Amino acid sequence: MRPPVHPPQERRTQYMRAGLTALILIGVIYLLTNHWLHVLDALPYVFVVAMMAMHLFGHGGHGGHGGHGSGHGGTTGRDTDDGY
Repeated sequence: MRPPVHPPQERRTQYMRAGLTALILIGVIYLLTNHWLHVLDALPYVFVVAMMAMHLFGHGGHGGHGGHGSGHGGTTGRDTDDGY
């Protein structure tokens, strides 16, 4: 029995993804080896942008904000019997 043949479009997509990954890797290595001080200067800004991106795009996994308080009797994620 022969293995299934991938359509040409899927194979082309795999090659494009591999090529793009290689280019990004080459760019990162170049930046780290030749511009290390510039990379260190930009790190705080990269962290801030990454945090904003996680807040903007990270809520897709649990269906938005509608289901946060369903298991706590209507509270918004706060535990009411913690002694405070």
